Amino acid sequence: MFPLFFLPVIYNSFGLGKISFLMISGFLGLLIWLIDVLVSKKEVIKWNKFLIWFLVLLAWMVISFVIADPGVRMKSMIGQFGLGSFLGLFIWLFLWLQISDREESKKQFLWLSASGIVVAVLSLIAFMIPTTKLPLLWPKSNPVLSISEGWSITGSLLGEIILFLFLGIEWLKRLLNKLKDKADINKYLMEAVGVIFFGLILFLDIYKMTKIGWIFLDGRTAWVIAVESLKNNPIFGVGPGNFYNAFQNFKPNSFNLTKLWASVFDSSSMGILNLWTELGLGGLLLVVVGIINLLKKIKEKGFGTVLIMVLIILFLPVNLLSLFLMVWVMAFSKLFLIKEAKMKLMVGEKGVNIMPYILGLIILGGIGFGGYWETRILIADGYWRKALMAASQNDGTNTYNFEIKAIGMNPNMADYRAVYSQTCLSLARNFLDKEEVSDSDKESGTTLVQQSVREAKAAVTLDQNNPDYWSNLASIYKSLIGVVEGADGWAVQAYQQTISFNPSNPLIKLDLGGLYYGVGDFKLAEMLFEQSIINKNDYANGWYNWAYAAKQQNQLQNAVSRLTQALTLVPADSTDYEKAMEELDTWKKELEELNKKQAEAQKTEDTNKTDQVEVLTTPQPLPTATEENQIVLPTESEMAPVAPEEEIIP
Repeated sequence: MFPLFFLPVIYNSFGLGKISFLMISGFLGLLIWLIDVLVSKKEVIKWNKFLIWFLVLLAWMVISFVIADPGVRMKSMIGQFGLGSFLGLFIWLFLWLQISDREESKKQFLWLSASGIVVAVLSLIAFMIPTTKLPLLWPKSNPVLSISEGWSITGSLLGEIILFLFLGIEWLKRLLNKLKDKADINKYLMEAVGVIFFGLILFLDIYKMTKIGWIFLDGRTAWVIAVESLKNNPIFGVGPGNFYNAFQNFKPNSFNLTKLWASVFDSSSMGILNLWTELGLGGLLLVVVGIINLLKKIKEKGFGTVLIMVLIILFLPVNLLSLFLMVWVMAFSKLFLIKEAKMKLMVGEKGVNIMPYILGLIILGGIGFGGYWETRILIADGYWRKALMAASQNDGTNTYNFEIKAIGMNPNMADYRAVYSQTCLSLARNFLDKEEVSDSDKESGTTLVQQSVREAKAAVTLDQNNPDYWSNLASIYKSLIGVVEGADGWAVQAYQQTISFNPSNPLIKLDLGGLYYGVGDFKLAEMLFEQSIINKNDYANGWYNWAYAAKQQNQLQNAVSRLTQALTLVPADSTDYEKAMEELDTWKKELEELNKKQAEAQKTEDTNKTDQVEVLTTPQPLPTATEENQIVLPTESEMAPVAPEEEIIP
């Protein structure tokens, strides 16, 4: 079910939907296992080295998780490489190990293949839909499906490709084994069909990805982010599931020269760099130790499949489905010997073993706590979906009410707070921008403005290193300039904080420069516009604003040269180009007139100089010293300064 499952009643139907399914189904699995242990009195836990390694990695993630801001922790619980995903995967790894045997592995693989067939059929259907009809919303009024180019029920086209690659390799292994045993054709017909079917679908998906393009973070930027995170957070990294903040904080100026410069990424170009960035040297060391131990088993059966999954995890972008498949492979692989640990804690005269009951209480407590918060997160995301649907229909009242409900269920979700702050500001304008503002309108508008500022600050408090929330706060303060005293200063401070957490973003510096420009501080505005150009030297709007800052300071030569550069970066067939060209022609004429005036003034000054009477002087001889007035100076060593013993002149 995992590749197929999504939750259309929530906003993040594929990402959070799959993670929630992983967690909730894991809780149910733990309950079933616990009941089995108590009824059958097996009193045994199965484990292998991979489970121990995974537990240590999970513990390291928990430490990094605990020291993070509340907003970062919440994002980690719902992110594909966050703590929530790894908790769910760990539960299922534990459950799979308890039933791990050859027959169970075959049974589960057949079910996974059946799931893959359904994914393939849905992928083919989506591929057959004409591009002109995309995106396809169903139903249109309240869509639970939004099929676009590259859509996949797995949540991503990359995840679908990895699934079919895995299934194709596994069916090919089974086919080769039967051919090696010289089995009858009827005994390997299903394997042959499986190889052909999943192989064809795999090639179709690769074609689709080639056609629509694969959007991913470039390797150079990913490497720089990993290195910078090492400098700032060497031990624990930026926190599990928090690559988004690392990208904003540490991306280099070179990223601004790529086609995706305005995009943001929540995962690195490779899993190993993603893990390094989020979990620091500790997480990286755990992976290195794991790989070394794995390489020791290179000659053992099953090493090939495990190696392929490890390479996919390490050298492709992080994907929840690939993590799921890797954990499943590790649970049933013969590379790691499964051992048994007895649950024994005898008490009383009769020697009652209470360990299963203690473990049961711990599991029930964990399920109760985890289930409670998982339910709240899902309900909140459901309300959030309703709020966004209402916003798309210009229903401000329901948008406002559903956003309040979402925040009430999940108060640590900073995104909710930031968007809600903008909703409050928009509603406030509806009250305050009327031609005739009544006392009740003014009171309602003032209350909404206060709520807007409060919620924007709350978002910043929940995730203090996220520049998006600082930028949101700055934009709210900026909109209040002229209405609230001191708003301009607060806006400047918020913009400066934004820049400190996203120093290579030219857009933020352009906004702050625009604020200075608006209040008439053209010198500071020019400095900010110049910095935006330094961050992105092909940024047309930056050059344009930089030119206007020079024009306001009567630096016509600089203004003309900068506007000329801006024109080279604007499409020649656009209205912006026509507008800028007209302005450039006007400025050139002004510059020509100014040059003429300066030339005439210089000519007049030169004429005045030539009219002045020049006085001729001869050089004067130097004075000569006589014996009477000659002074004998001390030697160089005797001229060293010393403190006077007493004052000579009173």
